[in-house]
Amino acid sequence: MVRLAEVHAIAHRRAPGLSDPPLDVAPQLLDAVRDDIGRLVADQYRCWREDLSPSLAHQGHELVEPGRWTDSEHESLRLYYRNHLEPVLTPLGVDPTRPFPLLANRSLNVALQLVSTGSGADQAVKNAIVAVPSGKRLIELSKGSGRLALCEDVVMAFLDSLFPGYRILNRCLFRVTRDGALEIDEDQATDLLNEIEQELASREHSNAVRLEVATSGDPSLRLWLVAAMDLDPTDLVQVDGPLDLTLLFTLSDKVERPDLRDQPLPVVAFPREWDDPFARIRAGEMLIHHPFQSFSRIVELVEHAADDPRVLALKQTLYRVSAISPIVRALVRAAKAGKQVTVLIELKARFDEAANIRWARALEEAGAHVVYGLVGLKVHAKLLMIIRREEDGIRRYCHLGTGNYNDRTARLYTDLSYLTCNEAVGRDVSALFNMLTGYSQPPEWERLAVAPLTLRLRFVEWIRREADHARAGKGGRIIAKFNSLVDEGICDELYAASQAGVRIDLIVRGMCILRPGVPGLSENITVRSIIGRLLEHSRIYYFANRGQAVIAIASADWMTRNLDRRVECLVRIEDEALRARLTGILDICLEDTVQARILQADGIYRRVHPAPGADPRSSLTDLLAEAAGIEQVVGDDPQAGLRLTPRHKGD
Repeated sequence: MVRLAEVHAIAHRRAPGLSDPPLDVAPQLLDAVRDDIGRLVADQYRCWREDLSPSLAHQGHELVEPGRWTDSEHESLRLYYRNHLEPVLTPLGVDPTRPFPLLANRSLNVALQLVSTGSGADQAVKNAIVAVPSGKRLIELSKGSGRLALCEDVVMAFLDSLFPGYRILNRCLFRVTRDGALEIDEDQATDLLNEIEQELASREHSNAVRLEVATSGDPSLRLWLVAAMDLDPTDLVQVDGPLDLTLLFTLSDKVERPDLRDQPLPVVAFPREWDDPFARIRAGEMLIHHPFQSFSRIVELVEHAADDPRVLALKQTLYRVSAISPIVRALVRAAKAGKQVTVLIELKARFDEAANIRWARALEEAGAHVVYGLVGLKVHAKLLMIIRREEDGIRRYCHLGTGNYNDRTARLYTDLSYLTCNEAVGRDVSALFNMLTGYSQPPEWERLAVAPLTLRLRFVEWIRREADHARAGKGGRIIAKFNSLVDEGICDELYAASQAGVRIDLIVRGMCILRPGVPGLSENITVRSIIGRLLEHSRIYYFANRGQAVIAIASADWMTRNLDRRVECLVRIEDEALRARLTGILDICLEDTVQARILQADGIYRRVHPAPGADPRSSLTDLLAEAAGIEQVVGDDPQAGLRLTPRHKGD
């Protein structure tokens, strides 16, 4: 919906103003991407057919195809169709007077060929479309049997009732994927919120970029669909299994088998003492590692601030929040209570635009000051500042994170929250908010680095300094954990540092254009990816600097968009206990022999296995133990955790 759609538009000259990739290579790039998508889909459905589906059936839960319905099941599904599905179905004929319908993005539909059964009637083949009702896709064949039918199979089995006097010759189940980009000229927009709302209304019916069809579908109908949607035959993807495998989320909810589920993570509430969050933060700054340590503490901090009469103002950036966000509700409550609430909501957060618009309007109605991002830049920094009047004057409490203020994804993503009332951090965060909401020149940052102003410069400076140390024979060491590495400039700096003798360990969950282990170029670089139950989302950067290490967390990856086209924030961690904890987390990730894969010089990832005779090391298990260990040490004494040095290589 995004990357493929961009290349698709360039290759088909729908976006002549774009130059990346160049127009002359876009068709070849599009063909290569299509080929890769085909292989990925084939592998995905092979996994479903050969592994997951048989395993579920072995456990008594299976999706049953129409040919395997018993007579009684067939009759009960006919009744279900008549009572629940047929009333909402609409047959759409396609002929010169009735054009091909605008089909919603990613919706399931059935294409049909029909012919009249009347004697002497026109026997020309006619085409039609029937949209499968959205919502419930899994239908129990009989209660408690574990046998399930797909809604689309039921529709296709009985939809002849929609065409009396006609016989269905052929059927083809299909799904269309459309361009998900929003085309907004921010320089010309007089009201960004209204402009985005209008674009959202049209996105569901934007240009098609992919057509998925069931392999059982009629070939002539496939060709008709390709032509009707102005697609190339290579945009067609054949699927040997259920279209749209997100239905498996529904299956997971429907199956009551706790023995087949992951055990709940033993999440701890850290810090334990949180009745007065401000007193706890004044006692010493802290790191909270989600989801091992609950995100609820961040939610409770905002809720407490909303109700605290001493709190004068709250300022926060919001990129992606949940549909029922308790944080936004607390901000609304704070605004209604008369506190000054300023919220920067990024309306251009892809696929969260509609939700962010709803929250923006709710905040405005409550009396909050709402800023809709910046022209030409997405605001991706994760910042919260609470201004509170205390006995000794005004104090600023700050939260800087690596992840979104989203209470739902915080259960699945690994992220870090840094809480402090340090004056230098407070001055920096305050200055950054002033830049985002008003007009001011950037300051000389004390603890922050901010994209697109200084973040790239700081990274380059720190990498080159390690290279200088290595050339001088004083060692050089870089460890970085983040989501993606696709910036060529950073790659070149890392290659140069490797050639200078710097030892570099990168923990990159997703895309990585750097090739490690290439003789003469990158033999001092290793790249590993940790893929497991949780999505690795935290960003930690470590530069040894001859024993005076720079250790930081950030909202940014080493991607060009993060460094040059977004507002991002990095904060250097100075507290020794927190620095030790971050290096301990990095060490745990580097020692993983269960979930880790190592990137080879040929671009292939290979699983890591324990050395002969060594016990397996799971970073998930070790990080759970690390988080629980900190909670046990802290106990009921808010000071106890400040000097804790967790497990660290060499200790």
